[in-house]
Amino acid sequence: MVDWEGLLKEASKRVQMVASRDSDHEVQRRVVGVGASGDKTLVIDREAESAAIDALVQAGDVRVVSEERGEVGSRRSRWTVVLDPIDGSANFEKAIPFYCTSLAVAEGGRLSRTKHALVRNLVSGDVYYAEAGGGAEKNGRKITSSTVAELQDSVAAVDLSRAPRGVIEKLVPLVVSVKRLLHFGANALELCLLAEGNLDLFVDLRGRMRVTDLAGARVIAQEAGATITTGRGRELDAALNLEERLDVLAAANPGLHAKLLARVG
Repeated sequence: MVDWEGLLKEASKRVQMVASRDSDHEVQRRVVGVGASGDKTLVIDREAESAAIDALVQAGDVRVVSEERGEVGSRRSRWTVVLDPIDGSANFEKAIPFYCTSLAVAEGGRLSRTKHALVRNLVSGDVYYAEAGGGAEKNGRKITSSTVAELQDSVAAVDLSRAPRGVIEKLVPLVVSVKRLLHFGANALELCLLAEGNLDLFVDLRGRMRVTDLAGARVIAQEAGATITTGRGRELDAALNLEERLDVLAAANPGLHAKLLARVG
């Protein structure tokens, strides 16, 4: 039996070691091409991905879906690991200290079949982990999402990066309603902030999110008590590949999610 918690922690630790090489930062920020996801690839993306995959393949019967290489291994594998080696690489490139590595393990090829998830803050070293049905934790301590009940009292993370005008107009009623509006540039880490009660809402209606962006943090947030759906309030599920694109509405609790959906859904 695979010790997935231990293996995910080891993989993320290897990424942390790569990202912490102070002397290499100028080199690591160089653009070296375009990854399988279509985004530009930095040296750090490639180095971090290789470090993580070297650990993950020890599980044996595993396929890895990652932003840079795409798919590694057979689709007939029992396990699929979804990897974003550096979520927030644009922040890393600009020396903005908010980025992470995200991993999720599914039995099969669907997002809804995710069993284990881990997100490591590569700046602070904080580790968020969840196993389906087992709750969520940060550095080994249980975390829960907030009990905020009203939109007007909510702190919301809303991703508007390259959003079309129609999406921005749709979000205006929410933007003028919430207590505070934020976006830090690493969606997996923002969903973890939702999981531990520091944010109350997370919204991305651009139709641009890939499974690599949210597979790990989705489980962590849900296990902490948050409600996460598509932009229309449906179950958030997708095939584990780089082609799928998703909208996301997340709130700290079911009641707040219902109000969020009524406002923008």
